[in-house]
Amino acid sequence: MATKSVADLSRKELLRRIVDELEGVVVSDAEGRYVYVNNRWSAITGYSLDQIKGKYIHDVVKNSMVDEALRSRKNISGHAVLLNAATGEEIPMYCSYNLLYREEELEGCLIYMIQISEQKPLMSSPNVSALFDRLSEYLQEFREIKNTKYTIHNIIGNSPEIVKLKEVINRAARSASTVLIEGETGTGKELVAHAIHTLSDRTVLPFVKVNCAAIPGELLESEFFGYEGGTFTGANRNGKAGKFEMADKGSMFLDEINQLPPLLQPKLLRVLQEKEVERIGSARSIPIDVRIIAATNISLERLISEGSFRSDLYYRLNVIRISIPPLRERKEDIPAIAESLLKRLNFQMQLQIPDISEEALERLREYDWPGNIRELQNVIERAMNFAWCERLEWKHFEDYFSLRDASPKASGESVSNPADLPAGIKQKKRELERKTILDALEKCSGNKAQAAKLLGISRTSLYKKMQTYSIDFNL
Repeated sequence: MATKSVADLSRKELLRRIVDELEGVVVSDAEGRYVYVNNRWSAITGYSLDQIKGKYIHDVVKNSMVDEALRSRKNISGHAVLLNAATGEEIPMYCSYNLLYREEELEGCLIYMIQISEQKPLMSSPNVSALFDRLSEYLQEFREIKNTKYTIHNIIGNSPEIVKLKEVINRAARSASTVLIEGETGTGKELVAHAIHTLSDRTVLPFVKVNCAAIPGELLESEFFGYEGGTFTGANRNGKAGKFEMADKGSMFLDEINQLPPLLQPKLLRVLQEKEVERIGSARSIPIDVRIIAATNISLERLISEGSFRSDLYYRLNVIRISIPPLRERKEDIPAIAESLLKRLNFQMQLQIPDISEEALERLREYDWPGNIRELQNVIERAMNFAWCERLEWKHFEDYFSLRDASPKASGESVSNPADLPAGIKQKKRELERKTILDALEKCSGNKAQAAKLLGISRTSLYKKMQTYSIDFNL
């Protein structure tokens, strides 16, 4: 019988084959120093963990790539190395380096090793690399299904509102009842859903997210329930599992549940009542155990009164109700949130902006933040692009708020036509907008694409504004 190729291995076969081949498991810190080695590695090398803990890996393993993986922030698979044993013997190994992160901060590296020996059949480097690459694909797929990026520690603040919110989240996590999260756009409803799941006894099981507003209504049913092969044109011939099946034993987060089409509402209600689903094109019921966490930025009671949301579905969802306070109601948390966002954005943007000035933090607290934390993040990221590596001062923020102050919406006025604005305000708005565009172009050395991204507008809009304000295209 022909041997299966790596590409044809099932998850179970792949994991068994990897385990059979592994001779060592090593964990390093972010500086490339030993933190952990398994017993099999110690037996091969003659080194105990106590002997090498804290030493640099490159001192024991010739041509180790751990430093390169940590520096480049990239995983490396199937790399041949020479390991210096305690006896002085050089042991050839294949290694795979997999970076470890915690809340987006690099913590270290997990290293798998396979020994090359005369006593067992040699696996070629391409085959070892293929095995590790295949394993990485499955691990990535698992992470996407589990998909929990946040914990309760990501909810920043010590205001009474946030203390109360965390208490409610902890209580909700102890239960398997459905949860309805309410809050304005940008308040962190998804973050709360993640926190409930990670605190619950389902934490190691799937967390599946469905945005009811992002998927076309005609596709939502197949996304929810899956389908049998050949059910409709273009369908996978082997069929497809739906989100409920994928979330079995775990949690499902239904974001923007207020956007759920009326035709799907009774079908969702049936799933909640019967705890089973039927794939499209099938008469077979599949039992499921899924904890539902739903979120809305609009009052469902209002939608019920308007006739666009079923009251019986609402009662099924509204077992545990969590309301997230808007940022304007907990302004004392803004400095801590801003510092946390700065730290995370420094990591994402590969910058090293040290902090935010006290003046800037105080000014940020004076604003009402209609876009909540999402708007605050956008403003900080925008300021970071202007400051680049300097401390964030108020000068890096003020143009954003100047433009908002010049906007009729910012002051609560209702102006249907710009021509209705007093001449002084119109002129001030034009001057501020022109200056902002010039500053962005100068910051980006005349690169229009980068300047448009920095300003948060399309490149076409930027060109139109440059024409309007007679800004030289060759700046």
